Amino acid sequence: MNLSKLINQGLISIYGPLVSFVVICGFIGNWLATNILKSTKVDFLVMIVVIIAICIGWVWWSYKIVKWKYWAFSQLTVDESYELHSKAIGAGLIWPAGSVFNKTEIWTKEDKNNWTTLKPEIRELFEPKKTE
Repeated sequence: MNLSKLINQGLISIYGPLVSFVVICGFIGNWLATNILKSTKVDFLVMIVVIIAICIGWVWWSYKIVKWKYWAFSQLTVDESYELHSKAIGAGLIWPAGSVFNKTEIWTKEDKNNWTTLKPEIRELFEPKKTE
């Protein structure tokens, strides 16, 4: 399996819409502040709009990353999964196991059911390491 293809698909399907949304919101905020509100505080208003867009984008990531993880890892062997996991972290697509940001993932009931169909060795990649 071509792991780079899986990473690229994740980056395009998750970060493509997210970055586009934030940038478009910035431009719309700039246009609204300049042309409609006739504000002298354009930079401040654009910053507020972009911060709100980033928060909305985080919700997008939280929902879509779960679906990408199942889709990508369900196609792989255990050995390939170790490599994809490492590459996905390196690409900034997912966070390392145990990261507080993983707690923001949005799992539906269907996502949880699908996840249980993966091999246990693959699911363990996403669980924090237990220290004794």
